[in-house]
Amino acid sequence: MAVIFRYSLHSPFWSPLPPHYSSLYSFRPPSRGALISCPSSSSSSSSSLSASSPMDPQSGGCKTFMEFPYVSTPHKDLMAELVSVLETRLDSYLLPCNLPPDVQYYQNQSGTAHASLHIRSGLKSSQIDFILGSWLHSELPSGGALNITSLSAYLNTMTDAPNFLLELIRSSPTSLVIILDLPPRKDLVLEPELSSHLL
Repeated sequence: MAVIFRYSLHSPFWSPLPPHYSSLYSFRPPSRGALISCPSSSSSSSSSLSASSPMDPQSGGCKTFMEFPYVSTPHKDLMAELVSVLETRLDSYLLPCNLPPDVQYYQNQSGTAHASLHIRSGLKSSQIDFILGSWLHSELPSGGALNITSLSAYLNTMTDAPNFLLELIRSSPTSLVIILDLPPRKDLVLEPELSSHLL
């Protein structure tokens, strides 16, 4: 499902799944001051970097990922809030991010493209396989830039609750594409009774 918004994006847009599903997706908006904990780096406010400031690969991947440095303030606040909710609620089910620094943040040789990747695997005893967050900034030859921010959660076979995917794609100040999906865990053609729970 993709929806194109022009000129502005309004939030919140979240609605919880039915109660018979796992409580993993029963999100509640956090307070504005809520921040996720970053085991591999010291805490820092996301406002410490402006949208035009360069990235510091030595600053720690979790910190870099949470800063979303190339998007607008509303876009940055939305993504930081969603990641904060996800990791705050699921932290006890997750292992720390152990990606090497050159994978957590990377850029091309010309400095026209930058990206950050954040992955946390679930504990063996949890229903979570892993969660993945990322952002990509790439300057376009025609001018402007392409910015993509993504957040997804994948569950294992211990639950039938759907996976979660959110992606925001912006290529101009007046156009925003939102991809929001809850991919089912089972074939809805073979098990049509699940449709009533997912729709």
